[in-house]
Amino acid sequence: MSYFFKTQPFIEGNKKLRLPQIEAYIKIKEYFLENPNGEALVILPTGTGKSGVVSIAPYGVCKKRVLVITPGLVTKKSIVKTLHPLEDNFWLNFDVLFSPEDMPVVEEYEPEMLDSSLENCDFVVANIHKLYKNNQNSLLNRVPPDFFDMIIVDEAHHCVADTWQDAFYYFNDAKKLHLTGTPYRGDYVDLPGEIIHNTSLSEVMRKKYVKWLRKRTVNNQKMYFSIPGSSKQYTKDEVLNFKDKEWVEKSVALSRECSMDVINESINKLNELKELSPNVNHKILAVATSILHAEDVSNWYSSQGKSVVIVHSGLDKKILENNLLKIENHQCEVVVSVNMLMEGYDHKYLSVLSLFRPYRSQNAFAQIVGRVLRAIPENEITDFAIDNNAYIIYHQETGLDTMWEFFSNEVIKSKKQIDVEEHQFSEREYLGRETLYAGIEIDDSYVNGSESYLDDIDFNEMFEAARKNIDEVIERKISNIREVEKEFDSEDLELLRRSLRKKAIQSKKTEIDDLLISKRPEKARKMIRDILYKNANDAVQDILTEIGIDPKDNSLYNIFKKHLRNLKSSTPNDGILVWYINDRVRKKYGPVKQRTPENLSLSERYMNTVINELRRMLRDVDKKSS
Repeated sequence: MSYFFKTQPFIEGNKKLRLPQIEAYIKIKEYFLENPNGEALVILPTGTGKSGVVSIAPYGVCKKRVLVITPGLVTKKSIVKTLHPLEDNFWLNFDVLFSPEDMPVVEEYEPEMLDSSLENCDFVVANIHKLYKNNQNSLLNRVPPDFFDMIIVDEAHHCVADTWQDAFYYFNDAKKLHLTGTPYRGDYVDLPGEIIHNTSLSEVMRKKYVKWLRKRTVNNQKMYFSIPGSSKQYTKDEVLNFKDKEWVEKSVALSRECSMDVINESINKLNELKELSPNVNHKILAVATSILHAEDVSNWYSSQGKSVVIVHSGLDKKILENNLLKIENHQCEVVVSVNMLMEGYDHKYLSVLSLFRPYRSQNAFAQIVGRVLRAIPENEITDFAIDNNAYIIYHQETGLDTMWEFFSNEVIKSKKQIDVEEHQFSEREYLGRETLYAGIEIDDSYVNGSESYLDDIDFNEMFEAARKNIDEVIERKISNIREVEKEFDSEDLELLRRSLRKKAIQSKKTEIDDLLISKRPEKARKMIRDILYKNANDAVQDILTEIGIDPKDNSLYNIFKKHLRNLKSSTPNDGILVWYINDRVRKKYGPVKQRTPENLSLSERYMNTVINELRRMLRDVDKKSS
């Protein structure tokens, strides 16, 4: 009997899973029961839990291994993060499985993998580049056509391309499950598979599974275009007599003056969020047209006092990885991107989206909006209407109102398409913008439009109500203090008011204070590393004593051998658990020697989360064995 039939998951009735995930699973199970070699499509908006559906879909459905195909490295990393036992561990965190013994074997496909390792897998994850049929290291050249019983495709709107079709043809008899949050393609080719489940964005927004969305546009009362070679200044209406709309939109998008208006408005909104909810690490995601443009946008944000991280495909791999780590560890306020952080990237603290390019493709626009959709967990926020209420900000003359209207009207659920092609930008075009496009002179900017994603719910109004509530609570406290402490003057009360506003949501106490970290970083590093080592060992001894497991026995080897690479059968139980804890923390924060004092402090807190999870896992094993 296959692992997926032998193992009993808890899915239906699981209150930790989201309703769309459970509904999708039920429909997947029903569909493949009737169509053992069928091809199905599931549509779930970004941030709703597609990776979770990937995790549960094979149970009670697959007779052997599952291949998960992703379109790129970022998407693959997100899937692996959900599936791998040493990462977020979806099955245990959401009570789908109760014991580490029940967890599947998950591996990323690499050409150097042993055949025996491949055969031992339950899930194999590969990006599409590892399935090129003409590549001798391709997975298609390593395994027979019946090796997998199910192919799961993440971001299915990509898979019409020939490379994907080659893989489907090779694994012809396998069940095929496509998942997407973007149910349309830029080239208007129909998506593969029969739609068996479709959750709308409006539905998950109402249920607070994702952030709410608000659009905010900036514009100028007066805007003049100067044409290269001409001394005359033209209004927009005048310039449209001899230039097309696309030329105007590109001119505005590449204009420093217009971009600064968007930058200033996005910073205002970020500062507003941080003032109302100082604990949440809200960030701006700024999207540029090209690498050179991104560097300028980065400099413009920096000139306004904001810490910036830039990500694009031209960066050295190590620099890119380091920049992505900075984002995860909240070492920036602004992330500037060029066609990166798109599909599959999961950083829930991106709350303000600044657009500096005139999108024409609904697919591309939906993908980038999806980056600010993921909701920040309830236990971290001050108020949903504040912290999970994202802004989309752009200059109105970039023509993005059409994209917003399409997106907010949920043409997602229809077959309608807007017959346009995406604007293309090259580095040469950006360098030559002064001769190719107009110079622009503008007066002071103003906010031209502000609207919510849902017509019947005003997210702006709810944000203001939440802000008012916070202010009322603070003023009530100030009033009480004023009555008791008569000596407080207005300046004292204002300082107190600011202090109350910035008061953090209660967090775990650390053994290293901020002064030590900032003033004596190397001593802090050494102390925290010692604390990490001590805490891991102490916690393991406590857990084993509580459950009654001999620390120097090796009874846990069979449970952890498939999750800890190169684990030896002679490794004692306490060594296995310390190894497991350290591996989990290393996966999230990198090698301990490379961590900053701040990251070491964060990794100490994360270690407590891992320890608590481990304690629960082993208690469940103990209950099962008894």
